[in-house]
Amino acid sequence: MSDEQGHPTEVTEADPREDVLPETPKKPVFPKVVEMKKQAPWELSESVRLPVGILDGDIRYRDVSIEEMSGIDDHLVSGKKSGNNGAKALSLVLCRCVQEVEGMHQYKVKSDPEKLFDLELARKMCQPDRDFLVTRIHMLADNDEGVLAGECPRCNRIWEEDVDLRKMDVYEWPDGEPLQLEFELDVGYVEREGGKKIYHKRGVMRFPTGKEQELVGKMDDESDIIDSMLASCITELGTLEAVSQEIVKRFKSRDRRKLMTIIARGLPGLRQWKTVECRCGREFDIKLDVSAFFEGRRSTTKLV
Repeated sequence: MSDEQGHPTEVTEADPREDVLPETPKKPVFPKVVEMKKQAPWELSESVRLPVGILDGDIRYRDVSIEEMSGIDDHLVSGKKSGNNGAKALSLVLCRCVQEVEGMHQYKVKSDPEKLFDLELARKMCQPDRDFLVTRIHMLADNDEGVLAGECPRCNRIWEEDVDLRKMDVYEWPDGEPLQLEFELDVGYVEREGGKKIYHKRGVMRFPTGKEQELVGKMDDESDIIDSMLASCITELGTLEAVSQEIVKRFKSRDRRKLMTIIARGLPGLRQWKTVECRCGREFDIKLDVSAFFEGRRSTTKLV
């Protein structure tokens, strides 16, 4: 190309990037869906890998050695030490039957297999690991059967169904992911401020631990169990500074059901639930009752 005098002129090509708008940062999806890995089928062994792991500082310890229950454990779960609290009995069994937590120096191999680990070890374990370990301990005695149980919320029919524990899937929580579940309530907690309504819907709850299980194990009323479990586990809700049982009591029924379903279905570990349809037409979930493993004692373990 040349100018009016015939001199060549330089042609500058337009930068194609000038017409491209900058990418808008993607908003994180809420609630976050965590991809969990399914464990390979378990071969009968005293070495197991926890679906979550025992948290100590920033490290989760997953590899645990266990052994079969003995007559000593029968006395532990049926005697005064458990106080007819199924979750406490479960803690005692774990303290006795867990022989080593690999990598945790304070829980190296026991010199005497019949001695108890510190009870705090069992209480700090999250619910998925506790249920998983008790199931594996139960299976060491060639007990492969469990019971899925539940009650129809419409007609109150009791539903029980045998399950092969060897065929129950186990899912692991990824390393690096916080031990929590995000949620968004349908209605939310309503707070009135200056004539306006503020709806707190988005929140986070941590995994239940043995401590919560023992606490609700003392309770008989289902509403009290839900209030206590949710108030203990919800760590964030909207802009609220804290979530008390009084706040949880004010949740709408559908929100309470949603949160309990998230706990039951969203946690890693054993897939302990199955949806069934009652003769009345209502669908509901039946769950594995690990307290049934402890024969000869009152079944009072409150597991969500």
